[in-house]
Amino acid sequence: MVLFVADDQGLFMGAYGQSSVTTPHLDRLASEGLRFDGAYAVTAVCTPSRAALYTGRFPAGNGCDGFGPIREGVSIWGDLLGPAGYRTGLIGKLGGKPLERFKFDFFARNLPAHPGARSVDWYVEQLEAFLSVDDPRPFCLVVNLRDAHYPFPTDGAPTGRSEGPEPPHDPARVTLPGFLPDLPAVRQEFARFHDSLRRLDVTVGLMLEVLDERVPAEELLVVHTTDHGIPFPFAKTTLYEAGIRVSLVARWPGTIAAGGATPALTSLADLLPTLLELAGAPVPEAMDGRSLARVLRGETDEHHAAVFGSHTHHRQEPMVPSRSIRVGDWKYIRNYRPDAVFKNAVMMTSASWGAIKAEAQTDSDLAQRVANLERRPPEELFNLADDPWELTNLAGKPEASSELEDLRRQLDAFLERQADPLLDG
Repeated sequence: MVLFVADDQGLFMGAYGQSSVTTPHLDRLASEGLRFDGAYAVTAVCTPSRAALYTGRFPAGNGCDGFGPIREGVSIWGDLLGPAGYRTGLIGKLGGKPLERFKFDFFARNLPAHPGARSVDWYVEQLEAFLSVDDPRPFCLVVNLRDAHYPFPTDGAPTGRSEGPEPPHDPARVTLPGFLPDLPAVRQEFARFHDSLRRLDVTVGLMLEVLDERVPAEELLVVHTTDHGIPFPFAKTTLYEAGIRVSLVARWPGTIAAGGATPALTSLADLLPTLLELAGAPVPEAMDGRSLARVLRGETDEHHAAVFGSHTHHRQEPMVPSRSIRVGDWKYIRNYRPDAVFKNAVMMTSASWGAIKAEAQTDSDLAQRVANLERRPPEELFNLADDPWELTNLAGKPEASSELEDLRRQLDAFLERQADPLLDG
């Protein structure tokens, strides 16, 4: 099995209807397998999101709710897959702590300043090195790609490996999501984000070529996903859909039918239990994730009745934690520090945020959205069928009172099961 995990991609690939991105290789992977239309990260911050992927447990259970370590005694990826008979490997960023707990048989890690951090050639070379090891065991390889994390390329990110020229994306031609205002600076930054996505796509495409040459396709499950949503305001580090809804596609000829899509509500915490079941290994009861094997085989389009989100902090003080639940078309977010000013790294680095703040001086609707991001309302409720961009908060509206009360109860029950630290006040 090979798991590709991009940084900060969200839903941005052509297979999810994003018309202005350049992701032909990822789109082909989706067309050859199954696309998940209800996949979610457990949080919109890299390290705790990956901790959930590596452990099958939510932050309250694995101990990583920010940039700290996974709790001692919590089983991690290699602890379980190695004894199940698999050779494990990692290429790229790790995104987890403590380093010594991650037991990979092949460990080609890079740091942000590493020459190969965003090098197409480096990733391909490491894959070839991994596949060249003489080991009869089946393998489970994680490839963590740093694109499309900030900073975005300023040169169009030419890879020299695509057919034809690779000019920078034209800001006038990019399609902005509905939660971002259409401003010149936002378009410019979004075009550079597109450049990063294209380099991501080329990297995955070339690695797929190597895999297809070396391993029979019917013997290899290939999965592609991302750690959370895109690095723009109202997305990364928030529990809005743009922060936690993610792309997830899986290819396995002979087992997964090609060209399908499923609405099954899915969490990235489901990936490790899925692999354990497919390996014939027991799934620890402590895991929050549930195996997706039946969904992959096309036996069901139902998985979780609800998906939950958790945000605690992102290297900014004060902490402004929040928790969320989605059931059907309804989404509820509870914010625990409405008195505090919310900050995140996106606000510190994004040209889009500066442009949005400036525009809000004369746009009252945008000013209200900025105010609600900086000082989070205690509760937020959205009907995603009517309001997919989560622009209209229905909390406190009489017509949505029953849905609000129901989701409050379900979130409370989840937090109690998790022994979430927020319950202690």
